[in-house]
Amino acid sequence: MKTNCSCCNGENQEQGTTDTGEFVCYCSKVTEEEIKFFILEKGASSVEQVLQLTGAMQNSNCKEKNPKGICCYPDIVAVFEKYIDAKNALMNISI
Repeated sequence: MKTNCSCCNGENQEQGTTDTGEFVCYCSKVTEEEIKFFILEKGASSVEQVLQLTGAMQNSNCKEKNPKGICCYPDIVAVFEKYIDAKNALMNISI
C-alpha cells in the first residue's frame, strides 16, 4: 500500500486533516468531493482504491504544490475515513 508520495519519501508526515483547502491532493488536483463521490457512489472501500480511482498522488511534487509543503497522503486518509465512516453509519441505519 502506498503511504506517501514519491517526492516526500515519508518526510514531514503529520496527522491528516479534512480541512485541506481547494484540493486534498494538489499535485493531481483531487478534491474532497471527488473522494466522497468514489466512496459513496462508486463503492471505493480502501484508500488504495481511492488513489487508483482519483489519480491522487500520481503527479507528486507536494513540497512545491501543496500549500502545507508536505505529502498529501495523511489528508487523503483523513478524508477517506470521514466518508467511509459516514457510509458505514448510513448502512447501519438502513439495516
